Amino acid sequence: MTLNRACKSLIRSLSLAAALILLSACDDSTSSQSDHSQGVRTASDQEEIQKYNAYVEVANAVRRPYAEDLATYQSVVKPVFDGKKKEDDLLFPSSSTMSQIKDNLDKARTMKPDMADIDGPAKAYSDALKNAIPIDRDMANYIESKAYLGDKSAHGREIQPAYISAMEALAMAQENYDNAIEAKDRARIKSAFDNAEKDTLAYFRIGMVYRIKESMNFASGFLSGSGLGDERDAFKTSLDQFNAMATGYDDKIREQNNEGCSAIMSKANAYLSTGRQIVNRTEEGSYEKDKQQRSQFQMMQSREQEDANSLLQDYNNMISRLNMNQC
Repeated sequence: MTLNRACKSLIRSLSLAAALILLSACDDSTSSQSDHSQGVRTASDQEEIQKYNAYVEVANAVRRPYAEDLATYQSVVKPVFDGKKKEDDLLFPSSSTMSQIKDNLDKARTMKPDMADIDGPAKAYSDALKNAIPIDRDMANYIESKAYLGDKSAHGREIQPAYISAMEALAMAQENYDNAIEAKDRARIKSAFDNAEKDTLAYFRIGMVYRIKESMNFASGFLSGSGLGDERDAFKTSLDQFNAMATGYDDKIREQNNEGCSAIMSKANAYLSTGRQIVNRTEEGSYEKDKQQRSQFQMMQSREQEDANSLLQDYNNMISRLNMNQC
């Protein structure tokens, strides 16, 4: 498990956690806008939404991906147990209570109706948690009590292979689970966008969600540190498409209120500004020039990393603003 992979998982988790809540809000909003013409949701529809939201809550409950916890362990704790570094004040890298995550995951999985595209990854995730919980607890108690000082890390070295193996399996299971939710999230949003009545407020609102998530997908390489690469033009186009949805939404609001929707547009413009700046700096080769000079600034965060963090933050801010449904 490399640190780069942990960073990728962290980025995926952050954008998932900020974005997935929106689907229930979109469903509720779309439902309220279309109830007059399509009728009230069926009980089956409501059950599906409730189960899906329960799965989303499980994904959002993990503050950091388990891949990052493992990467921290391998870079901080493992060298001490292996005798390559001395440290008498180790901290155990645990981001969440595994037992609670498993309980909530199992409760969601037993809900009706069946949701095969997520139920399977959820079962594998639950099994990985079950295997990891005992060794995680053993390792946590061992480190937090500083027992490694008394036995010269002997017990740590003994259980370390099992801990790393369990955490690798758990990180993979969590990633597959998050990917399953994200795939369903995108499919539902695309379906809502494709079926929305064109040139309506609802169309432009779901269009903003669809296009901003699409643009973040094109920017995934940049967020993980490998640059825009072959996705540069697609990312650039998706930003323009997101802009069209945002301005279309604002125009529709202005038909009823001359002030428009500054709450939405300010966040949309911030995201567009950061995204277009990233495209411009990529095209000018600014990030590559920075890398050639980074030896003297190794302790500083690079401009590329700063821009990646800004894009992710602007994205989260935009999703949060849409969830508030202020306009």
